[in-house]
Amino acid sequence: MRLRVAGISVIGSGMADWGQAQRILRGAESWDADALTVPTPTILSANERRRVSKLVRLALGAAEAACDSAGLARGTMDCVFTSALGDGAVTQAVMSALRQPGRAVSPTHFHNSVHNAMAGYWSIGSQNHQASTSLAGGQGSFGAAILKAALSLSQSGRPVLLVAADHPFQPPLSGTRPSDGAFAVGAVLTSDMEGATGPLLDIEGGVNGPASEIGTKALHGLWQTCPAARAIPLLEALLHPRTVILEAGIGYFLSATVSP
Repeated sequence: MRLRVAGISVIGSGMADWGQAQRILRGAESWDADALTVPTPTILSANERRRVSKLVRLALGAAEAACDSAGLARGTMDCVFTSALGDGAVTQAVMSALRQPGRAVSPTHFHNSVHNAMAGYWSIGSQNHQASTSLAGGQGSFGAAILKAALSLSQSGRPVLLVAADHPFQPPLSGTRPSDGAFAVGAVLTSDMEGATGPLLDIEGGVNGPASEIGTKALHGLWQTCPAARAIPLLEALLHPRTVILEAGIGYFLSATVSP
């Protein structure tokens, strides 16, 4: 399957945007793991902005920036959202409430606890009524999302917005799944048709593993512990075109070949 990467965005620990991420990946800037600015979604009303968690804000910020990069209308494309860890802040709040007398769970936490909350807020804020898929696939979540986006594009022909986002758990849940930071990546993928712009991306499923490791040594811990950061080898390939192998499920791998 041949696609074009029409737009790209990165937001995460030590990376405010794709421009800064490029400098870090090229070795032109050091990575500050403690620096994290979670964006405020411009597409949501003030009331909705108060309800959303850091994970949702990360995901929507990446989605907005990717669409702006591609120059395409937000409401016209299919969407694939993925998060391996889900919303730990909401999960912890619900679990804490269930330990209290009366077990009164906040209605806001309850409706934010579903895995497609990111996609739901995006659909509302961007007035996007196209097909939407929400995935979770452990360390292979990003690869699975790439595969789903490619299949959707081949069937509908519409551009696809892909967003992968994970935010670290706070104590005590962090003891079960430590993470070196937060990370979100957004990509707008289009078909390779006349007039399409952006790097070419050839996807082939069912290849032999293991997954490609990253070349940016400073980000190795983030790549290991934050599932959304498994996108980093592909981001490196966008800067230095080559083929990378991505995990897309248990024992399933795909190759992604980038060319200008």
